[in-house]
Amino acid sequence: MSLINLGLIFIAGLNAGLALLIWLRNPKNKINISFGLAVLFLAIWSFSMAMFREAQTIEIAWIWVWLQNSSGALIVVPFFLFSIYFPYQDRKLKNIYIYLIALSIPVILLVVFTPGLWTKEIYLKPHDNNFLLNRIGYTYFNTHFYFYLSLAFYNLISKYKLSKGFFRQQLSYFIIGTGIAAFFGSIIAVFTPLVLAHLGYFWIAPYFSLPMIILLSHFIFKKS
Repeated sequence: MSLINLGLIFIAGLNAGLALLIWLRNPKNKINISFGLAVLFLAIWSFSMAMFREAQTIEIAWIWVWLQNSSGALIVVPFFLFSIYFPYQDRKLKNIYIYLIALSIPVILLVVFTPGLWTKEIYLKPHDNNFLLNRIGYTYFNTHFYFYLSLAFYNLISKYKLSKGFFRQQLSYFIIGTGIAAFFGSIIAVFTPLVLAHLGYFWIAPYFSLPMIILLSHFIFKKS
């Protein structure tokens, strides 16, 4: 296995550990559940990316690319919900918005699993596999991803502006930590592949979650 892919698995393990740590701190809390799920999807995305790049057959590569794309698309949904709940909930989602969020999940998964709609063709080169993108399906993914991501950071930054003291400190840690991962990671793994129509150096993106892991782990243990 290549060092790049071993690194992706290591990053996946760190993210999975962070997700577990967050969830265990309060397993019934909506904040912990939503953010823990977002980080868990990030871990699955990184791990399945490594497994896709290592796949020896087209059949196995398809399984991992489906898991990679579905987990990558789902990261932003619980993250958006987290932005509603964290560090306090100042408004309630209307039922119509809940239905639309629920509907967006099977729609994006349909885009992921429909042959040729997102992934047109896989190029098998074990340790460095790649696939050709269909810009139609991938444009929908970009719209889905950046819509949720933009709303999430709008919510967090709006709360930051209105908050003081401990709430403001909490928000600063989470905005900086997740902001680095979201901005640089999405440019490399979401926007750039749309321009190139193939993955390019998408494997770099999970490494931008390291600042988030360090910052949030420091904050969690600092307040333990």
